Amino acid sequence: MPLNNIDISQVKQYEADIKANDEAAKFTTKMEGTWLFDEQGPQFTAAARTSDKPFVMTLSHPNFNGPGISPSPMSFGLFWIAGCASTTLMTAAEKKGIKVDALTTSIEADLDYHAQFKLGDQPLVGEYRINFSIKTSASDEEIEQLTNDTLAGCMAMYTVKTAVPLKISYTRT
Repeated sequence: MPLNNIDISQVKQYEADIKANDEAAKFTTKMEGTWLFDEQGPQFTAAARTSDKPFVMTLSHPNFNGPGISPSPMSFGLFWIAGCASTTLMTAAEKKGIKVDALTTSIEADLDYHAQFKLGDQPLVGEYRINFSIKTSASDEEIEQLTNDTLAGCMAMYTVKTAVPLKISYTRT
């Protein structure tokens, strides 16, 4: 039984694979979605690959008068960052043999729509704030190391804090 619901044997095997073959650390992940035109439903759908069957996600255009029938794109972005940070922290805890009894991750983002509406050039996102509420017998120094490991090893956090190259193209259909 894993310490923190992390399959540490899988983690260790992948780490060993990378040590044996540096190229094993690199791969491209992909998702494709479709815009929907039914006015009574969500506006966008995409399926994520899972070990069982595709997991279908839908989202609604940001509704400035309140939530739409599906989460907004920003909701999925916040979920991505918080989920990635949580799994990275829990994997670091598992690798260090630190038992975590409970973890709640909260995330906030300061948004500014001036630029989207061409009403100014303020940054679209001012700041993200993540808080880990953690119940553990680990010391403050160990928890601090887990949060440092999370900041260093979480791909979502890396993407937020680092200018990652972005290429956009289009294809006419």
